Amino acid sequence: MKTKKIVADSMPLALKMVRQQLGDNAIIVNTRAIKTGGVFGFFAKQKFEVTAYSIEKEGADSEPKFSLELKAKQAKYEPLNEEKTNSIFRKKPEERYQYFTQPTIVQDKPALPSTTEEMEKVNPLLDELTSMRKMMMTFMMNDSQGNTLPVGLSKWVNRLKKQGVDEEVVEHIVSCLLKKYESIADLAEDMMEEEIISIVKEIIEQRVHKSNVVNDSTRMINIIGPTGVGKTTTIAKLATEQLLKQKRRVAMITTDVYRIAAVEQLKTYAGILNVPLEVVRTKAELEMALTKLAHYDLIYMDTTGRNYKEAQYRDSINEFLNHRFESDNYLVLSLTTKFEDMQILLNEFVKSPVQKLILTKFDETTSYGSILNIAYKYPFQLTYITNGQSVPEDISGIDADLLVRYLLGKEK
Repeated sequence: MKTKKIVADSMPLALKMVRQQLGDNAIIVNTRAIKTGGVFGFFAKQKFEVTAYSIEKEGADSEPKFSLELKAKQAKYEPLNEEKTNSIFRKKPEERYQYFTQPTIVQDKPALPSTTEEMEKVNPLLDELTSMRKMMMTFMMNDSQGNTLPVGLSKWVNRLKKQGVDEEVVEHIVSCLLKKYESIADLAEDMMEEEIISIVKEIIEQRVHKSNVVNDSTRMINIIGPTGVGKTTTIAKLATEQLLKQKRRVAMITTDVYRIAAVEQLKTYAGILNVPLEVVRTKAELEMALTKLAHYDLIYMDTTGRNYKEAQYRDSINEFLNHRFESDNYLVLSLTTKFEDMQILLNEFVKSPVQKLILTKFDETTSYGSILNIAYKYPFQLTYITNGQSVPEDISGIDADLLVRYLLGKEK
């Protein structure tokens, strides 16, 4: 590990010297303004001291961090392949999903290079400026005194963090601003707000499902999720909408035989809607139920709410999802759940046949950062949000403008 103290006339110059002497992966641990020279304390000049270290071996060749990150993402996620297979289980996850990696597009300016090979062809000066800007952003975001970011931007960064927005997502937002403006310190407050709203909205819109209309070819809607997130009530809301508004013949199936209350609740909804309900325990019973309900337009299946962090429970769900009817699979998550716990579940389901998310209990929380985190980090489509227990009123499609207003405190 190499540690150095760099003294320069300005902070940008000090950061450039850190990069030159310690490499692009240097970590800044301290910065301060100092006085040097002068006589008896008078006429001293202000300079800037930066303490940084690097764990790279001296003289070893190393690739810039941003290039390594880009290569890692390219290796893990290949371009989306829409070629259909006979079974959804035969599709590789990287053929179905792509992470949100598109840079913010600035009108009338050339797009940033998208591959490492293109980066190597770019003017060396641009490469150096990009690296310095990334280092400057890291320094600003981690400044212990909290006074490096401009006041206008610092307000929004603090707001996002209080809302539970992940550090990586916050850095992305700041990075988008740095790419677009040479000096964000001079950006007017209303313009700063407009830019933040635009960036956040773009992230969410990348994942919003454009239409929640159920295709005529879709015969089943499978609802998956852990215990207590509101799957049964959500099924009732979705089924009522199809029955009353779309005039479809609807039926229900439940595999959640472990909770008697869940079965009884769904029986109550089925009785109110006057639709059939089949209770199944095995794959063989499911096939019999599907044959019995084959003449219905749409079948909603309520799956068992279990701890899906355990592989055995995920495997048992996959058994029920692999049937002969064309279906849509929805994972239900509660917005009252910590994002750290959501991540564990999402990481397990990212390689499953689940493509869409329903976010429940919007009315029971005041922290909405997990929505932005999911949109930025995961490939799932955001389809519905529920905001109460009333059936069928308290469910709606995703409104990106509404979510941005709540996230940034502009809902009033």
